[in-house]
Amino acid sequence: MYYPWGLQSTAIRFKNSMQENAKTHVIVEDVIETCHNGIVAWNKLNKFQPILLQGKDDHVKTKERWKIIKEFFQEKDIKYKEIFSPEGNVLSKITSLIYLLDYVSIYKAIISNIDPTPVKEIDFIKQRLMEL
Repeated sequence: MYYPWGLQSTAIRFKNSMQENAKTHVIVEDVIETCHNGIVAWNKLNKFQPILLQGKDDHVKTKERWKIIKEFFQEKDIKYKEIFSPEGNVLSKITSLIYLLDYVSIYKAIISNIDPTPVKEIDFIKQRLMEL
């Protein structure tokens, strides 16, 4: 998931929710770093799909980067998803997106036939830590 300035906490929360609920790996990176090193990894075919977390009122330079990234993905025939934050101040954007993306992680679990409630891996780590 790629995110603009101001929405890092939302992207991290989504990553954590997807990992815990849908048992899926997610990597987050800001759009600036994506345009520097992150874009290079997309030269290699893989089964991952980029998610672009965008704000309708992103900075003009950020919007330019989104446009270029989308062009790159289209040229490489890489399908991507776009999620747009609602308008408003940064707190309302973060809150709205967290609710939306939490539901996305639960929905992803359901359509993948994964029960989001057990976290056996976390229980394993906690048990081993208690033994130390």
